[in-house]
Amino acid sequence: MRDVSSSVIRARRRAEVEDGEARLADHADRPEGTTPGAILGTLTAVRLSGDTQILRRTPRAGRRSRDGRLKLCMQFGGVAIVSQDGHRARIESGRMALYDPGRPYDLYLEGRWSCIVLTFPRSALSLPDGVVRQAMLRPHPFGEGPGAVLADFVVATLENRTSIGTSAGRLGEAAFHLIAGALDRTEPADAEAAADTLRRGILRFAREHLSDPALTHDEIAAAHLMAPRSLHRLFEQEPHTVTEYIRLRRLESAHRDLTDPLLGHLSIARIAARWCFPSQAHFTRAFQARYGTSPSIVRRASARSSST
Repeated sequence: MRDVSSSVIRARRRAEVEDGEARLADHADRPEGTTPGAILGTLTAVRLSGDTQILRRTPRAGRRSRDGRLKLCMQFGGVAIVSQDGHRARIESGRMALYDPGRPYDLYLEGRWSCIVLTFPRSALSLPDGVVRQAMLRPHPFGEGPGAVLADFVVATLENRTSIGTSAGRLGEAAFHLIAGALDRTEPADAEAAADTLRRGILRFAREHLSDPALTHDEIAAAHLMAPRSLHRLFEQEPHTVTEYIRLRRLESAHRDLTDPLLGHLSIARIAARWCFPSQAHFTRAFQARYGTSPSIVRRASARSSST
């Protein structure tokens, strides 16, 4: 794992601000202090603290970076208020809120505050879109239950960021499960809730069989005793079809393997085959379309980082 407590995180946050992701309001003081953070595969965790600030995500910036990310703000001190899509969530200490940086939002940080912000791909949660949208409507506690497990994990990860080493990608996968568990607290109460429960089961099945070349839309439908057309209708209002979800999760798994020093002996072609891509050329095209860079560049950058 990379300890990104200084230059990497600062550069990333500076680029986000300059790109309009979180523009400081005109009257706000410039933030001061350090930003200890860590990169766990496709998840980034950053600890932030400061005093009163207003950060604003502009519509123009939102259009430029609709890359499927979500942010989870875990408030450990002070108060944060997130306003997005007409909803306003007040995040007091011991609570967390989910929001979409690809759409305009205002983030007001009140008084002296401290928080940990997690950034990750939306598809990594393996939750139906309806559940994710419901989770964005209100803050969630992390003082007890699944939220407390997540909070302990995140705090321990940042405290031990310099010694976790090659386990980073696997810890990132664990984090996705913990986040989903902390946010998915709904109980089936009507037809739509029952449909969400079925979607969760299908996504879980897909995730557990990602390395199986026989995993297809029709095979998943058969495993759940439904017609392929019914499976298509079940996901037609979701951000991704079942086939797209499988492809995205396989790409994320391949990305994790490419950045894992323990798998450095595996060729890119072997990793592509491991995640059921028919050829290295096909895998490279899909990877480039998803991440904007090639598998070989990602592997070299990770190798340089691990050696420093």
